[in-house]
Amino acid sequence: MTKEEEILKAAEEEFFAGGYDSTSTATIAKRAGVTHAMVNYYFRTKEKLFMKILDNHVSDLLHRLKPLMQADGNVAEVATTAAAVIFDKFNEDRRLPFIISDISRTHPDFLMRYKETVDTVCKDSVRMHSERLEKGISEGRVAPCTMNDIYNAVLELSAGPFLTLPVLENVAGFSPERTEAFLAERKEEMVRMLQARFATTQKD
Repeated sequence: MTKEEEILKAAEEEFFAGGYDSTSTATIAKRAGVTHAMVNYYFRTKEKLFMKILDNHVSDLLHRLKPLMQADGNVAEVATTAAAVIFDKFNEDRRLPFIISDISRTHPDFLMRYKETVDTVCKDSVRMHSERLEKGISEGRVAPCTMNDIYNAVLELSAGPFLTLPVLENVAGFSPERTEAFLAERKEEMVRMLQARFATTQKD
């Protein structure tokens, strides 16, 4: 592992444990076992270091979602699969939803930087699925809803269980085994809820 990679790893641990505002490049340097000057040499500022970490996660998620962007099938099937992909990503690092929630509140401009990229990458896919959705609604096969309704449902159901984990583990006393069972149950429930809300009326 290179020094740059060691710094990135240490920075992610610090940011994800304490949040963006509470983390300093000095504490990152200490965790990585390097000098403060070396952190600044590789990344210049705390913001650039954080954005590098966030870029890695966003790029990974978009890569996983890319096959769905032009996928055949109805909107409900695509939404259900996308929700499962996002759920699995969050499950790999259960602190990720918290850091996203944290910067959404304190530094929303960090996330707004991705809007143009996502809009460009997903433009054709959104148009295709929107046309399918509108057609289904006009033919009476789909309950009135919008793509935003679907996006909101996917995000809420895929991220929600992870945001409740601290209460369940630290207050309710969930064991590691109970936590794993809880997440497995929530993933199955998420799929059922999305299918119940959208799939029964989608027959594209």
